[in-house]
Amino acid sequence: MKTALKKVKALGTAHNGVHHWWAQRITAIALIPLVVWFTNKVICTAHCHKNITMIFEHEFSFVIFALMLFILLYHSALGVKVIIEDYVHCKCAKTGAIIGVNLLAWLTGALLFFALIKNLILLNQ
Repeated sequence: MKTALKKVKALGTAHNGVHHWWAQRITAIALIPLVVWFTNKVICTAHCHKNITMIFEHEFSFVIFALMLFILLYHSALGVKVIIEDYVHCKCAKTGAIIGVNLLAWLTGALLFFALIKNLILLNQ
């Protein structure tokens, strides 16, 4: 019985699921106050377009908004990766889809970064 267990112990897990699981939970918990803050800001200033753009004139609000967007992007990429790993069974398609999701997340993050920097420069003029 013990020899059969020794054979099976080395098979299976790649030992990276725990990190992924914790990252998903921590980003989900971090998003709760960030989304509540953003929703509160938008609801309080929704009566005027000028007021909505004024939210981002303060550096603190700008940094919190950027943090929320990047955490949201990372959290969604983690979630899509789990879905792909669970439901795509062809190894080539799975690898290609995960690479595609990662590339899309990095590209979106880079575009988001440049858009936020451009917006910050325009607001400070």
